[in-house]
Amino acid sequence: MQFTNAAALACALFSSISLAAPAEASWRTTTTVQLANDQSGANTNVVVPVDGKKRPVQELWGHTAVAKHGLVFASSAQLVAFQQTTVCTITQEPRIDVTLDAEKTSASFGGVVDLCAAYIVCECEGNNGSL
Repeated sequence: MQFTNAAALACALFSSISLAAPAEASWRTTTTVQLANDQSGANTNVVVPVDGKKRPVQELWGHTAVAKHGLVFASSAQLVAFQQTTVCTITQEPRIDVTLDAEKTSASFGGVVDLCAAYIVCECEGNNGSL
């Protein structure tokens, strides 16, 4: 009987450890960025991988509340959930070049802009995206 109880306890312990691991790994490899449209009042949070890869804003936010007819319109961006070393840059030629990090968690685009050609890159500061 003792062996069965010990085995059940060990099984429960290992199960709870394995369930906790993915959430912790997810926290280290993603961040949450919000785009907001001050004119419409819409805003949407999207989870973005922290891997240094360039991703189209249109692809990530194109089917959310800040999109109209598939085009993304926003006036600001904000880091919502992030690690202290997370850095995200939103760029679109010719006039948008916004960097968000632990010290500057939000930025304005200077009015509502169409982000149809914008990209976002999130990486871990000092590691160039490698964890």
